[in-house]
Amino acid sequence: MHLKNEKTRSRLSIVLASLILLIMFTTSLFASMGDSGTVDEIAHIPSGYSYLKYRDFRLNPEHPPLAKALSGIFLQFLPINDIRNNWSWEGMNQWEAGWNMLYRSGNSPEQILFWSRLPMVMLALALGVLIFIWCKKHWGRKVALFVLLLYAFYPDILGHSHLVTTDIAAAFGFVLTLYAFDLLIQKRTLKYLFIAGACFGIAQLLKFSSFLLFGILLILIIYRAKIEQKDKQSYWQSFWPLFKSYIWLCLISLAVVWLVYIPFVWNMNPQITHEVIEKNLNGSPGADFWKAALHHLENNVLTRAIGHYILGVVMVFARVAGGNATYILGEVSDKSIAWFFPVAWLIKTPITVILLFLWSLVNLAAFRSKHKEDSWSNWLLLTPIVVYWAFTLKGSLNIGIRHLIPTIPFVLLFIGKSMKRYLYGQKLTKQAVAIVLVVAFMVVEVVSYFPEYIAYFNVMVPREKRYKYMVDSSLDWGQDLLRLKKYVEENNIKSIKVDYFGGSVPPYYISESSEWHSSYGPTTGWLAVSATYFQSSKLYGPMEKKWSYHWLEDHKPEAIIGGSILVYNISNEDLASRPPVSPYPIEVIEEPGSIKVYK
Repeated sequence: MHLKNEKTRSRLSIVLASLILLIMFTTSLFASMGDSGTVDEIAHIPSGYSYLKYRDFRLNPEHPPLAKALSGIFLQFLPINDIRNNWSWEGMNQWEAGWNMLYRSGNSPEQILFWSRLPMVMLALALGVLIFIWCKKHWGRKVALFVLLLYAFYPDILGHSHLVTTDIAAAFGFVLTLYAFDLLIQKRTLKYLFIAGACFGIAQLLKFSSFLLFGILLILIIYRAKIEQKDKQSYWQSFWPLFKSYIWLCLISLAVVWLVYIPFVWNMNPQITHEVIEKNLNGSPGADFWKAALHHLENNVLTRAIGHYILGVVMVFARVAGGNATYILGEVSDKSIAWFFPVAWLIKTPITVILLFLWSLVNLAAFRSKHKEDSWSNWLLLTPIVVYWAFTLKGSLNIGIRHLIPTIPFVLLFIGKSMKRYLYGQKLTKQAVAIVLVVAFMVVEVVSYFPEYIAYFNVMVPREKRYKYMVDSSLDWGQDLLRLKKYVEENNIKSIKVDYFGGSVPPYYISESSEWHSSYGPTTGWLAVSATYFQSSKLYGPMEKKWSYHWLEDHKPEAIIGGSILVYNISNEDLASRPPVSPYPIEVIEEPGSIKVYK
């Protein structure tokens, strides 16, 4: 009877998990169909398509190929016009290749976006399945369902799960590698060594941030040797067998990376590879050294493959060191802001997750287990969080909180492990009731945000003021152009100026639109401004001695589309009653019609 009940419970847990994932799939799919193209997608989509179609890696070499290639699978069956017929192919311009492929070559951008995004949704579901399996194996069905529910309703996951980007892919790679690594530690067989090495290789093929796993795995090896050290045994005796496994694991992973790169560079001749290296390393730290080294590898397909991997790693480290324009809470910088990620995490993470994570840390301190495997489990979950955060805080790339997505599964796994004591009690305790209530609050809040998951902020931020807190991929990545189109149609707007930040083309969707920039100065009539340009203009305007959108602070938006596009309707009387004043000297250089253009 007990065995029968156990089978019934196991089947029920699988049914419930499937239902949760089905809800996640449906939510992501509908969000995908409502979102216009985002910034990075315009480069990733043609790249992934060309890797499979032409076996050529000239586009977007700063990211490894696997996630982009996945996005290109279904595109192979669409009637897409040859993207090599445009100058962007020979010019190796990934952005122009994207604009051309989606909007200028007679292809259907709707079909391309849908079919390239579908594999990304499936990858996010696969990550959910992996998280469920990890939890079920170690802490039981209740914890597995609890953590899967948190994952499936996590706004940043929902916001990015359907985009052709590498952030969810990176999270999948991290979880897959550490799950396989844990199996290797438990089994210690050649079979699991090869499995763990292959999984680590896959992680590196999904995103270069997986390079951090070299350090994370080494830290875990060092700790594992410590807890396995026996009486009268030197630490070296415990460490050396584990370290040898670590070395073989890394070598196997690099062999997998090398083998997978080969078909993606198969049709690249030495001259094209030479140009790719020259074009992408100009101005990079140590550029002359890396150029010389990589040119030695470009002459045959086998060495060319590993050369492209090294090129990507070098480009990523240069990009992280270089920084970017950053805006948060009214602070704007052209490099980086030291407190960007801690504050971003506090306002972009659901309050439920913040409370449960803090509660889990308190539990860790209050209920310290002397059991070695329990301690190992804590290290396995917390080490990637600590190392990833340390590297992120040290870097200068403050683009958005999406860069922390690889840590989200480990935060949720750690919460699940810590909440096990409350979820399996014989009685309904106050703690269990509190857990149910805060999770229910999260689900209701997240559902109410549909489909604005990229622009999600927790309850500490008023929805109508989100653009004053953060921009770029944390709020405004170009996803709301279709919603602006709907607003223009519903309000019968005949003419609207648009300053749009994203991966779509306003005139393609909105025939009434005309291009606008902050430097053109104050204007009247309908004006739609992406929040990213609204805030970043306040940095670049003073730097370039041109107008910014400071003058719009005196005007209230008629609407805020999806949280990311500010829509104004400014009359001549409004502008006259509140005459705009630039905070720096501006010279009028021409006046075409009623529109002033400023120097």
